[in-house]
Amino acid sequence: MTAGASPPVQEVERAQQVAERAAAADGAVRTLRLSAAREEARQQARQRAERLVGVASAFEPVTFPALPDNWVAAGLDISKAEVVGDKLVQTLPSGARVVLTLDPELQSYLDQMLQANLVPHGGVVLMEPHTGRVLAMAENSRRGEEYDNFTRQAQAPSASVFKIVTAAALIEGEGVDPHQEVCYHGGTRGLTVRNIEGSPRLDNRCNDLEGALAWSINSLIAKQAYKNISADELLAWAERFGYNQEIPFELPVQISEAYRVDDPHERARAAAGFWHSHLSPIHGAMIGGAMANDGVMMRPTLIDRYEAPDGTTLYEFEPQVFREVMTPETARKLSQMMVTTAERGTARRYFGHNRLFPNSVEVSGKTGTLSNQDPFLRFTWFVGFARHKEWDDDRGVAVAGLMANDPAWHLVGPQGASEGLRRYYQLARERRQNVDEAVASR
Repeated sequence: MTAGASPPVQEVERAQQVAERAAAADGAVRTLRLSAAREEARQQARQRAERLVGVASAFEPVTFPALPDNWVAAGLDISKAEVVGDKLVQTLPSGARVVLTLDPELQSYLDQMLQANLVPHGGVVLMEPHTGRVLAMAENSRRGEEYDNFTRQAQAPSASVFKIVTAAALIEGEGVDPHQEVCYHGGTRGLTVRNIEGSPRLDNRCNDLEGALAWSINSLIAKQAYKNISADELLAWAERFGYNQEIPFELPVQISEAYRVDDPHERARAAAGFWHSHLSPIHGAMIGGAMANDGVMMRPTLIDRYEAPDGTTLYEFEPQVFREVMTPETARKLSQMMVTTAERGTARRYFGHNRLFPNSVEVSGKTGTLSNQDPFLRFTWFVGFARHKEWDDDRGVAVAGLMANDPAWHLVGPQGASEGLRRYYQLARERRQNVDEAVASR
């Protein structure tokens, strides 16, 4: 080894240190490059996210309202509904689904009845008195578009159905004893001044308010109204029953009109049902429901549930009060009085004396008949409700039947109402039996 030369071991160690420093420097450079790349990637991701947010903000969110503002515009049409299980369901153009309150079997039965009997214009409505749920709304119109949507049109005169309004005004408004006898004469086809004012010499028949409703005694009702009810009072009572009021419903309902009549004799005729008011079948069912529901008239509905296209429930029906028409006491008095109408009065042929109608069902209601002359159409009504005598949990069902016939009669309103109630309770009995059998088999 020459003088001044480094020992071999020291040279090796120095070389190792240089190599280690070089490797550390290279690793630091790679780490810095990787960190820079990661930061650049994060920055690019942030920029893409910001661009996506900007694009998304340009679009309105797609939402389904709890309820459409206009069901007709939304496409509601019960004729397009399909049976799904035990419900009628319609898929709207938006893809949302409407589950209807209508009973598929009851609705189908009444539709077929109206078509088979060739009635020129007819409609039957059944409704739950305590909820307003419409269980059937069957209609058929063969002549003229003015009678389309017959159950929702107030084209027909109220006729003697208006006597319900007058009776409530007399009992509750004027304190008239419904069992007080009043003597009268005439009035079967029309009402003269003498019929209305009364005549000691001619008034040779007597009855009370219950009999007047059961047998639709025009002169007795008119005489009582003439003596007791003013023009303002009669109009106010009509409006308590929902006349001259818009009826909130998913489909348009024509307003049932009642007019103020100042002439006392003509007002007495109006009180007995001779003109001056019009009524729709759905409104008629609401009146029947108010009698059954202690004087409370519920808001009618066709919609049980409304679902978004993905099946999410957006709305479920809850009952709403429409009007408090009369006191519970008045409603119960009227209801009991009008049982006579169905058992042995003007509707006996279709209820009390009809061997096909179940004796276990009690019916309360009012008939009405009045004719238009040009063109001739005879309108026949039944408005009321029914309850099963043996089912303690039965809260009843309200009904309105209206038929418009030409001189050749096909079907009358009380007959349509009778068939609707008969089929309703037949189905109810079958369903109760099915439930009982299912429980017993467990």
